[in-house]
Amino acid sequence: MSKVSIIGARELLQDVMDFIYRAGVLHIESVPGNIKDTPFVDKLSLSVELKKEYDELERLNSTAKKTINIISPLIKNTPVIAATQEEISIEAAKATIEDTGSRVERLNSKIRELEQKLLLYRRYEKVLSVLSPLIEIIPESRLMDYTGITLYKKEVSLPLLEKALNSVTGGRHELLSRDIDSETMACIIVYPKEFVQTIKTILHTENIGELVMPADLSDKPMTESVKIILQQSASLSSDILEIEITLHQLACEIFNKLTASSSIIAQKLEQIRVLSELYGTKSTFFLYGWLPDNEIKHFIKSLNERFPNLVVVDVVSVSAEESENTPVSLNNPRLIKPFEVLTRFLALPKYGTFDPSPLLAIFFPFFFGLILGDMGYGIIAFMGSIWVVWRWRKNEFVRDLGTIFIVSSFVAIIFGFIFGEFFGNLGELIGIHPVIDRSKSLIPFLIFTILIGGLHISIGLIIGIIVAAYRKEKKEVMARSLKLLFVFTLYSIAAVIYGLLPHGMLNILIISGLVIVGALIFIEKWLAPFEAVKIVVNILSYSRIMGFGAASIFLASIANRLSAMPRNIFIGIIIGIFFHLINLVLGLYAPAIQTLRLNYVEFFDKFFYPGGKEYKPWGRGQKFKERW
Repeated sequence: MSKVSIIGARELLQDVMDFIYRAGVLHIESVPGNIKDTPFVDKLSLSVELKKEYDELERLNSTAKKTINIISPLIKNTPVIAATQEEISIEAAKATIEDTGSRVERLNSKIRELEQKLLLYRRYEKVLSVLSPLIEIIPESRLMDYTGITLYKKEVSLPLLEKALNSVTGGRHELLSRDIDSETMACIIVYPKEFVQTIKTILHTENIGELVMPADLSDKPMTESVKIILQQSASLSSDILEIEITLHQLACEIFNKLTASSSIIAQKLEQIRVLSELYGTKSTFFLYGWLPDNEIKHFIKSLNERFPNLVVVDVVSVSAEESENTPVSLNNPRLIKPFEVLTRFLALPKYGTFDPSPLLAIFFPFFFGLILGDMGYGIIAFMGSIWVVWRWRKNEFVRDLGTIFIVSSFVAIIFGFIFGEFFGNLGELIGIHPVIDRSKSLIPFLIFTILIGGLHISIGLIIGIIVAAYRKEKKEVMARSLKLLFVFTLYSIAAVIYGLLPHGMLNILIISGLVIVGALIFIEKWLAPFEAVKIVVNILSYSRIMGFGAASIFLASIANRLSAMPRNIFIGIIIGIFFHLINLVLGLYAPAIQTLRLNYVEFFDKFFYPGGKEYKPWGRGQKFKERW
């Protein structure tokens, strides 16, 4: 990765930025402080036209997001019309967003309006369906009026209401009632119009709810309002469904074109934002950024061909401080690329250090398979991972995780064959014989995992020495070299104890270990003893491979024994499936977590430099390179 400066005439700025954007390889960075402080250099201001365009694009971007949020849920699991392969112009994108936004908003507003109306009408529907037969038997008269009410039986007594009405009308009224349910009843009071205000006062005093028609029907007689509500309650649902179908069809037709138009507007906004952050003089502009080394020659050549003798491009030297902030681009082969997600879980490595993704591609599946080590569970995990990759093939993150588990599950199947495990000891029943029976070789298996731990940590320290030497960190080179010697010394002492080396070497090795710790104290001061203890703990930590692997074997065996206990074979099968499912979940979760821990804590600590800044090229990306 190299840093470049681009200087050109200010009137060419827009054209140069369009070129850079279409190239999609330059990671733009702010102008260095020493340039900003130069006399006559200032931040470039946007023209009035660009400011107006920016405001318009902001509005269109907001409209596009709002419209997409409305129609996205409508097209789930529904085929949509593919967007045209032709490039959409900025004006066409604007027109698409304006037109689609207004149509979708109009249809969506109509749906909301009808839904609110339907909800309101349905509140009346239950009461009116009871009152409707009573209203129909009331004779029409210019001298008579009527009021609908609802009564809670526990709160208001019908005889008491009748008595109160009699005291006002002198018996010149009629009270008709019907039960709505066990707690409420609907009533119609028919009375001469001269008593309207008096009766309304009584109802208000007694806290009796008067049936008030919706605002859009307030000017109509109650009989007509009741008929309208009952009729429209049935028709509104079909009206809403019809508009929803229209909106769904529109969403399927326009979704891909709308998202493409939204992307173009967002890209144009980003271009203007970057323009507003540039510096220059009255007649020139300055631009700084980072380019991958393999892109520099082609980028400079293309820029000079497009702007011959009008734009100056230089590769600038980078200070030690700047080199720490050089953008990082992980560039691994296709088989290793999915494992980059595990590196990103922790952090990106700093530029000029080591990308651990290739090692994760080796050690993650190996440790995972060694812990799970069961053909049955491995096959289920393998098939499930293939389904996950297929189901979420458009989601890069999920697809990468699924790919990691495909590889890891396959390794688990291989180790399952070596260990002769198929859902625990069920493999014996179908003629699978172990090459190595780890359930009967726990101590040798424990020793094997400790040996793996020493090898893993040693590889980490060797890489750490190389990286520190590249970064010219002499102190780190010496410290890591001593730690590597300390690991060799520990394993040599263990070899003497087990009789693999002459017993006479024990004292020499112990003295060597103490000398190494003393040298570490000289380099790392008081931290050295803790570092020595930490190395021992790191190595012993790999015993978790044996521990969790053994736990998986015994849980599977317990599940098999429990399934054999009931006399009813079907109950036994159900019990076996239940406990094997539990063990499968644990068997996938525990190996994944423990494998990540061994890599992140025990391994990365020896060489990994976190804190890298991601390389984010400005523009349309590599797939547009041919259009430069």
